[in-house]
Amino acid sequence: MLNRIWQLIIKEFIQLFRDRLMAPFVLLGPLTELLMIAWSTSQGIDHLPTAVLDLDQSNASRGLITAMVNSETFDPYFVASFDEITEEIDRGRALVAWTIPRGFQTQLLDLSGDAPAVQVIVDGADVVAAQTAAEVAQGVVASYGQQVAVQSSPAAAGLFPLDVSLRVWFNEEMKESNYMIPSELGFIAAAITAMVASMAIARERELGTLEQLMVTPLRSVELVIGKSVMAVALGYTEFLLMLGMVVWLFDVPMRGSYPLLMVLALLYMLVELGWGLMISAVARTQMQALLIAFAVIMVMIIFSGYAFPVETMPRFMQIIANFFPLKHWLVVFRSILLKGAGVSVFWRELLAIAGLGAAIYTGTVLLLRRRRLQ
Repeated sequence: MLNRIWQLIIKEFIQLFRDRLMAPFVLLGPLTELLMIAWSTSQGIDHLPTAVLDLDQSNASRGLITAMVNSETFDPYFVASFDEITEEIDRGRALVAWTIPRGFQTQLLDLSGDAPAVQVIVDGADVVAAQTAAEVAQGVVASYGQQVAVQSSPAAAGLFPLDVSLRVWFNEEMKESNYMIPSELGFIAAAITAMVASMAIARERELGTLEQLMVTPLRSVELVIGKSVMAVALGYTEFLLMLGMVVWLFDVPMRGSYPLLMVLALLYMLVELGWGLMISAVARTQMQALLIAFAVIMVMIIFSGYAFPVETMPRFMQIIANFFPLKHWLVVFRSILLKGAGVSVFWRELLAIAGLGAAIYTGTVLLLRRRRLQ
C-alpha cells in the first residue's frame, strides 16, 4: 500500500515540474498576490481628495480647514461654487466635499444661539472610504467646535462633563491591516490548495489515464492520499512563506505559539484540500475543475466573514457560513496571531474544521468508488 502511494506521489511531482508554466505560477503566484493585496490594504484610508467650499472666509473657517488637514484623512483643495462640488464628485476627482456656510464664525462664537451647520458630502459609491470620511469628519467638527467654545468662554468647559477612557486590546493602533492581511493569507492559501487539488483527478480523466489508474490495485483511498500529498506540500510551503511575509514584512504581530499554528495550519490545509479533490472527482476536464473551484472559493470568501461580518448576516446565512472551513480558520488564525490564544479559546472552531474535513473526504472517496463501479 505505502509503495503504491509513494509511486503515485512521485508521479505527481514529476508531472508538476515538467510544466514550465504551472510550477512557477503555483510557487510564486500566491506570494506575489499576497504582496500586492497586503501592500495596497495596509496603508489605511487617508489623504482623500476633498473639495472645500468656504463661503465664510474667516479665521474660524480657516481653523476648521486646518483641523481637517491635521487629521490626515482629507487632502483639501478649494472650489468656488456648489455646482463645482457636484462636478468634482460626479467625475470622481473628489471623494469628499465640505461646505462652510456664511456666518460660520459668528454663529460659532455665539454660544447662546444655534450651532453652525457644516455640510459634508461623501461619495457613497466607495463605501469603505465614505464611512471613514464620515466618521473622521464628525470627530473633526466636534473636536474643533469644543476647542473654540472653551477658548471663547472658559465656562463652556463645563458643557462637556464626560471623559471617555478608551482602551483597545490586541490591536492597540487600530490598524486595519492587522485584520485584513491575515484574512488574505487564509483565503489565498485555501484557494491555491483547492485549485491545485481540483486539477489532480480531472487531469487524469482529461488525458484518459484515470481508467488506467482505476484498473490497477490502487484503491480509492490510496488514490486520494497520493493525489493529496503534492497539493498539501505546495499549500503548506506557500503558507509558511506567506506567514513570514505577513509577520516580518508587514509587521502583523505574532503573539501565539508557532508550533501550535504550524500543526493547525496543516490540519486546515488538509481540509481545504478535500474541497479540491471532491471538485476534481466530479469535473470532466481541468477547465471545468478550475471554474468550479473558482466559484466555490468566491462563495467561501463571502461566507468566511472576510468581506462582510458573519454576525451581521441573516440567521439562515449565518448557518450556511458554518459549512465553510475558512470561516472557522480565520477565527483560529487571528486568535493565535493577535491574541496569543490557545486551544481552550477556539476548540469549537477546531472541532468544526475537523468535522467538515471528515465529511468532505468521505464524500470524495464515495464519488471515486462510484466512478470505479460505473
